[in-house]
Amino acid sequence: MLASEEQRKIEVAKALIMRNKGLFRCPVCEREMVVTRTNSVICRDGHNFDLAKQGYINLLLKQGKSEYDRKLFAARKVISNSGFFDPMRHKISELIYETGAGEGWSTTGLLDAGCGEGSHLAQIISDLNEKGLPGLLGVGIDLSKEGIRLAAKDYQNIIWCVADLTKLPLQNGQFEVVLNILSPANYGEFKRVLKERGILIKVIPASNYLIELREILYRGTDRELYINDSVIRLFAGSFQMIRQERINYKVLLKEENLEHLIKMTPLTWNASHQQLEEIMKVGLKSITVAFDVLVGRK
Repeated sequence: MLASEEQRKIEVAKALIMRNKGLFRCPVCEREMVVTRTNSVICRDGHNFDLAKQGYINLLLKQGKSEYDRKLFAARKVISNSGFFDPMRHKISELIYETGAGEGWSTTGLLDAGCGEGSHLAQIISDLNEKGLPGLLGVGIDLSKEGIRLAAKDYQNIIWCVADLTKLPLQNGQFEVVLNILSPANYGEFKRVLKERGILIKVIPASNYLIELREILYRGTDRELYINDSVIRLFAGSFQMIRQERINYKVLLKEENLEHLIKMTPLTWNASHQQLEEIMKVGLKSITVAFDVLVGRK
């Protein structure tokens, strides 16, 4: 028998899915899916997926290995809670609120495609609740089960799902907003699940993002600066660019947060032990955080 907390999480997830009937489509046959009394989501052809006891649903047909493991997401959560991403998330909230007010949205469905451990979506929804944007529904999808588990554990009243961004298990035209924050994109799928006047908000690193780390790890190589021109061109070729904003700020780093930053970023995946020691020795009292925020319509 499930513990009371686990049962509560499943009931919350079921209630959210039931209130938003027609949200999911089967990743096998693409038919509409419904939630059952037996804590499953099922389609007419009988393809059946169970709600996990943590309160999320796994609609990934084949589990693959990922370098995005539990330790990385745990480190990212610590960094996130320190306020590291707050200016970026507040800017996204402002953009969504301004667009929603201008369009007169009566409901606001947000899909975070590549949500990781869920902190970006949870904070943005919290900001929008304070601003009074109506009818908020948050859905977070990621390929990593470890990330989704952490999201479901920490953030209630959001639908969390393990799934493949190249074949989203979602019906057409469900969302006012798709978020794609520091994550790979699939523009065809994003267009499909957006409503007619919906927007895509994509966040990518700017050239000097974490430059202090790059200078230690990649000094004198073509990776010392990140060039995002090709990413911007692909976005503009796939969506009508309606806005582009640069966010640039410095974050003061406590020593323990520097360790979590090193664990969090893929920049350090191929770093040698000597390079990591050099970073800790230098100390890095502050770090540059820089993003380009792209807003597009389909």
